[in-house]
Formats: sequence, structure tokens, C-alpha cells
Amino acid sequence: MPSAMKMAAVKAAVCIAAVTVVSLVHVVAATDYIVGSPTGGWQGKTDYKSWASAKTFLPGDTLTFKYNTNHNVLEVTAGDYEACSTANPVIIDNSGTTTITLTAPGKRYFICGGPGHCQNGMKLEVEVADRPAPTAPSSPPQLPPAPTPPSPVPRTGSPAPAPAAEPPRHAGHKRHKKRHSPPPAAPTVDPAEAYFPLATVAPMSSPAASLPMSSDSAAALHAQWGYAALGLVALWFAVLAL
Repeated sequence: MPSAMKMAAVKAAVCIAAVTVVSLVHVVAATDYIVGSPTGGWQGKTDYKSWASAKTFLPGDTLTFKYNTNHNVLEVTAGDYEACSTANPVIIDNSGTTTITLTAPGKRYFICGGPGHCQNGMKLEVEVADRPAPTAPSSPPQLPPAPTPPSPVPRTGSPAPAPAAEPPRHAGHKRHKKRHSPPPAAPTVDPAEAYFPLATVAPMSSPAASLPMSSDSAAALHAQWGYAALGLVALWFAVLAL
């Protein structure tokens, strides 16, 4: 999933950044120690040996001396420190605020040059310890593998059975069935009476055949035609006479 991969990448980046920051802190972090704090300062009223033993000084740390015009700061050698000698100071400052950078491991010695101040305990010995080597950044954590999509859950129901195949038919089965099938029924024809109701009362029949005429009837018919012809002739002459 994209969101899970993005979160894993963010976590890996945060881990790398944290390791890098810790390594840089060991290299560049430095502490500024105000001499005599928090109960005092550079004024001769502090047990500087006890104050220094409670601290861990590392290269890069600084010492800040704060004092009034009655005091000053001298950095001296180990021999002059023991003798409280101000004859050959390595550094001398009377500005009121003196900052000394501890640049390398080893011991450093400081005294106040005021008359009798060193003899009264106004002196400081610090031992600068070796700064631990910065830890190399560990290899970045491996990104978790991308989550695999869940496999599809098989269906619990059994699949529907396939339809049973029809048994094969013999080659002559169809012809045998056709050979023994009954002939189709002849179409029925409705009688004419179904469409002509009057036929039930007076059924249609063919015209009667003409009966042969007798010899007497034929003679009479010829006579009638003769009389008609004579009448027409007489009528014709009458019309002409007019």
C-alpha cells in the first residue's frame, strides 16, 4: 500500500537524521564554564579544586573568569602554578571578563596575580580529557518490504455441476424415427354450408339440363316464327304507305 511504504520511508529518514545529529553534537558541541559558578566567581572565596573535579572538560570547551578590578587572570606553567610565581605568565588579562578556550587534551594552570591571592587559594588547575571519537553513522535501516496484497479467498460453495452430456445417437436412429412416423393428417376443408347458411335450406345445384324438344313442339315454334315474320312485313308496308 502506498501509505504504508511512505510511512516506512519517513521513519528511515528520521533514523538517519537522528544518527547524524548525534554525531555532529559530539563534534561541535562545547560547554562554556563560568569559573566558580553557581555559588561564586573568580574572587578567592571558592574551593576551585573541588569545583574543577566535579566537571569534565573537553577540547572545545571554554573557561570564563569574571572578576573585579582587584583581580586578574594569569595562565602559567605547572612549576609557576605550584610556586604561585607571576614572573613568566603565558597569558595575562585584567579586563574583568576573561575567556580561555581549551583547545587540546592536557592540563592547564591559572592563578590570580594580585598580591597574596594565589597563596590564599585563588588558583585553578583543569585537566582536559580526550573527546570521544565521533561515532560513524550506522548504515541506514533497511526499508521494510512492501506489503504483499492479500491472496483472494476461495469461495466456500462448490461450483455448479456441468450439464450431463446427451448420449450419442446412432447414425440410423433419425432415419428409423422418420420411417416409422405416422403420415401427416390431410387438411380439413370446411363445407360450403359453413360460409353460406342458405345452402342448408336450398343447396346449390348445377343448372338443369335442357330437355330435348319433341317434333310437335318444334313445328309449333316454327309456326310462331312465321306468323311474327308476316306481321313485321305487314307493318313495314303500312309504314311505307303512309
